Amino acid sequence: MTAKRHTERGAALLTVMMIVAAMSVAALAVTQAVTQATMRSRALDAQAQLAFYAASAEEVAKARLTAILGPLENKLVLGMPGLGEPQIIPVDDGALAVTVRDATNCFDVNKLTIGSEGGGLVADTGQQQAYQRLLTALIEDGYASDMVALTSALTDWMDDDTVPGNGGAEDGYYLNEVPSYRTSGQKLTALDELRSIRGYTPEVFARLRPVLCALPDDAPLQVLNVNTLEIHHAPLLQQVFAGGLSVDDARELIASRPVTGWASVEDLTNDPLVQNIDPGLVRTDRLGLVTSLVEVSTNVSYRGSDMTMRYLFEVQAGRPIRTLRRERIG
Repeated sequence: MTAKRHTERGAALLTVMMIVAAMSVAALAVTQAVTQATMRSRALDAQAQLAFYAASAEEVAKARLTAILGPLENKLVLGMPGLGEPQIIPVDDGALAVTVRDATNCFDVNKLTIGSEGGGLVADTGQQQAYQRLLTALIEDGYASDMVALTSALTDWMDDDTVPGNGGAEDGYYLNEVPSYRTSGQKLTALDELRSIRGYTPEVFARLRPVLCALPDDAPLQVLNVNTLEIHHAPLLQQVFAGGLSVDDARELIASRPVTGWASVEDLTNDPLVQNIDPGLVRTDRLGLVTSLVEVSTNVSYRGSDMTMRYLFEVQAGRPIRTLRRERIG
């Protein structure tokens, strides 16, 4: 009886141990499931909060721009506080880093095409010629790029026909790429789209990006703000003088601008570098002191997660600020 009792006790103990082990495995599985669910819940909460902060940042940016630009009558000057440098705004469990820049001074590549009677897009030859001159000024001599081909490829990307321009590319070219794709047949929605177009290598894109933009159709008419021009904008200023001003002289002109900016466009045109230029070549209607477009980049950080949004605002004196574009970056 004693041996039998020991055997029964041993079997009971083994059964209990097996039950405890099974319960431990089940508890571990439940714990892991709860942990994963909690992590997913926190991640979803973080994403929702990031989206909320990003939407709030747009309204905050509008309010601050209204407060700043109103007294200045939109007359921004390069180097003024808050322009080009990130402004940090603390929020619960995170922060907003807001960077504001004047988006007025650029060549709008979407102007290379205009609407046709049939409703599609066709090339604007005048803008194509202006773009080629700009490319020549931006890309150094001897650099492996063909200005005509770059212009044609970009126009082909947007226009309605299927016949490539001189050195350009239509669907037949892109369908042989890996992976294959087609031209868009519409204007660019963002400048980064250039990366998909024949000839716009990373090196070429890096050279062009600082002075190009892809604006929506309802963007205001562009007039350069001469007081926010930077040295790399010299080719844009050169175009205003129809070739009467060299790029080097345009750089010198921008570098010699008063710290507080030119008080009028006439102050710029009275500069000795401009005085010898035929007045008939000077397009003063394309020069001004007012900013009409502002780009605001907002990086939102919350509990270790990040989201970057880019907004393009139309700013017109006496009118509410209008959002022209919203982009999520990355």
